[in-house]
Amino acid sequence: MRVWILSLAAFSLLAASTKAEQILEGYSVVKGKGYAFEVKAPLGWILDNAIGLSQGLNIVFYPKDFSWDNSPGVCFARVKTLDSDIKGISDQVQATLAAYRTSGSPGVEAKYVNTFTTQDASKAKVFYYTGLKDGAQEASAYIQANGSIHYVTLSCRNRDAFNLYLPAFHALVTSYEDLTKPPTIDPNPPVDKNW
Repeated sequence: MRVWILSLAAFSLLAASTKAEQILEGYSVVKGKGYAFEVKAPLGWILDNAIGLSQGLNIVFYPKDFSWDNSPGVCFARVKTLDSDIKGISDQVQATLAAYRTSGSPGVEAKYVNTFTTQDASKAKVFYYTGLKDGAQEASAYIQANGSIHYVTLSCRNRDAFNLYLPAFHALVTSYEDLTKPPTIDPNPPVDKNW
């Protein structure tokens, strides 16, 4: 009986840890050497910090009625450490284009569309990628950080899904907060007249 209870307890812990990797509308911190930032899953989206690891994705997001594998649109966050080849956002965009071209999308193009202001007042430069194979479309928001580029990507199987999920992508990008930034101090804090 005691062995059965211990086995059940171990199974319950395993199930709890698996559940913790998929959170509806949850927050997560992505951190590594020299960086840490927080993002929040859009309304009605699942945050999953495990399923994308084998693909080099720090964290992924997908609508709650789908899975990572079958959703018509997904989002993910990644970090690229600056090096001699990638010194800024424009270099990362060019590297992304080169990767797409060598993987079967020779007609891919990147177009800068907008700059979003994030939760912590960082600037996220948004590029749309069109001309991908099988009609897929993507949007990536790049944030230049100290020593790295943080980016969030919306990847969709077709234009309809892309248009449908753009608001969720916008919400995800603007939720970004760089946790390594010092807090801003208001030089003129409000005065409490009740003191």
